[in-house]
Amino acid sequence: MAAGPLTAPPDDTEGQGAIGASGHAPKGGRLRRLAFHALASVSLLLALAGVVLPGLPATPFLLLAAWAAARGSPELAARIETHPRLGPLLVNWRERRAVPRRAKVLAVLSMGASLGILAWSGAPRFVVAGVAAILACVAAYLLTRPSR
Repeated sequence: MAAGPLTAPPDDTEGQGAIGASGHAPKGGRLRRLAFHALASVSLLLALAGVVLPGLPATPFLLLAAWAAARGSPELAARIETHPRLGPLLVNWRERRAVPRRAKVLAVLSMGASLGILAWSGAPRFVVAGVAAILACVAAYLLTRPSR
């Protein structure tokens, strides 16, 4: 009986599995790979929505989708990495940790708007201050990444 794409070969007693197309041994069982595939799919949909919806950042969702796809679906990972628009973003991040200037601007504006809404909603001051501190750290990290 041949093993399916999500199962280990019958003679695999140590749980190592076969080497996949990516050159890495598959990690985890079927449920784990399905969970990573689901996370990758949802993240990719959010990234694509972020391309057209103002205020929804596409870059973090694309990075999450690529990371999860590499662990759950080599086919989806290959499709993302070879996509004419999405692939170069991933290559820039992987090789230089670069984030496009437009993504930085939109992310910082979104964080500022979120903080403003939180403050306007009447949240306790310590909550607003805590969120502001976290967002400031995220913005500082993001803005110190190269743009190209």
